[in-house]
Amino acid sequence: MRYTLAIIGILCLACGASPEADDASAYVAAMQAPLRDNAAMAQRFLTSASMVKKQTTDGSKQAEELARELAPQADALAKAVGAIDPEAPRLDEAHALLVKAWVDRAAAYAAMRDAWSAGDLVAWDAAVKKNTQSKLDEERYFTEVNRYLAEHEFRLLQYPE
Repeated sequence: MRYTLAIIGILCLACGASPEADDASAYVAAMQAPLRDNAAMAQRFLTSASMVKKQTTDGSKQAEELARELAPQADALAKAVGAIDPEAPRLDEAHALLVKAWVDRAAAYAAMRDAWSAGDLVAWDAAVKKNTQSKLDEERYFTEVNRYLAEHEFRLLQYPE
């Protein structure tokens, strides 16, 4: 019986996942918390921006929320994903896209906050454009990372619940 179990164990190891699949699995697990936090933050940003647009609140309240909550949270998320270090080169390349996108978004949120406080509409517009570009870069990341992960039968959701 022990002999049979040992052979089964060896066969399972021999048929086991590749190092790339193991890295993909570990990466997907490591990304779950940051992606959930990102989804919650994105929803808060959109809700706040929508309230300003509908004029149910004023821009100074959004600037305060940016300063107090969203900019620090965006910065913390950028640092959190920056600390994740995938082993597979293609996965690492895709991950670098997200790190850059989230660092740029944090900078855009901080610039929006500063521009509003200074009443600088030109700086505000530039910050909004930077935020929009960071969103496009994030979309590119999800295309690239999911292309790689699909090869190992994994997928990341941009806005997990």
